[in-house]
Amino acid sequence: MTRRRLLWLAGATVLVLTLPAIGRAEPNECEAPPDLLEVSVKLPHLAARLRDKEPVSIVAIGGGSTKGAAAGSPDLAYPQRLQVALAAFYPGVPITVKNEGVARQSTRQMVERFPTDVFAEKPVLVVWETGISDAVRGTDTDEFAAALQTGIEEVKNRAIDIVLVDMQFSRRTSTVIDFEHYLNTIHRVGELNEVYVFPRFALMRYWSEQNVFNFDDVAESERTKLAAKVYDCIGRTLAEAIRSAAR
Repeated sequence: MTRRRLLWLAGATVLVLTLPAIGRAEPNECEAPPDLLEVSVKLPHLAARLRDKEPVSIVAIGGGSTKGAAAGSPDLAYPQRLQVALAAFYPGVPITVKNEGVARQSTRQMVERFPTDVFAEKPVLVVWETGISDAVRGTDTDEFAAALQTGIEEVKNRAIDIVLVDMQFSRRTSTVIDFEHYLNTIHRVGELNEVYVFPRFALMRYWSEQNVFNFDDVAESERTKLAAKVYDCIGRTLAEAIRSAAR
């Protein structure tokens, strides 16, 4: 085993051991109906890298919910939890997930960051969380779709796999922001391009309906803890979906 791999394994072990317990969700809290997480597309470039046990670089680009500020620490954001979950699935494979979340950016603004914040990292997989800011701003849905299409094409043209992540859910925000049109757009564009769209909105709505997580009536003192648990579940379930697509 090379020195590089030994150092990576040591670092990964320390990371798992030092993750704050406050951010860990119970396994049953992350459960969801199997059909909600059904994956019909493949991630061939990632699969080849995993099969050969070569280092895997993943970039998670998105907004504030990717950055993870609501949880109070970058270690509690969903990209970090995704890295931990994937490392558990593929022991011995060096896996890193770079967090490139920037709050309040539109899809078009994120695409403009691709050359410096995504492609420069030479990833084999891009996890692109987007749509929230566009819905808040009321961006024209055709413009939103065009920006998504441009980003997907730029990634695929570089032989990089891509997964999209749709919006967050809360009953309160859904009553004042029209997410539906943007959700339909992101899933339509994903389907047309054979790109998997991780259904974060539907997942969080399910957890809310099952009273697993209360997104609207949580006390101020509990919000950070709730955000960390939700990010943990998002990271775990996203890792499951990625593993399924990489088989």
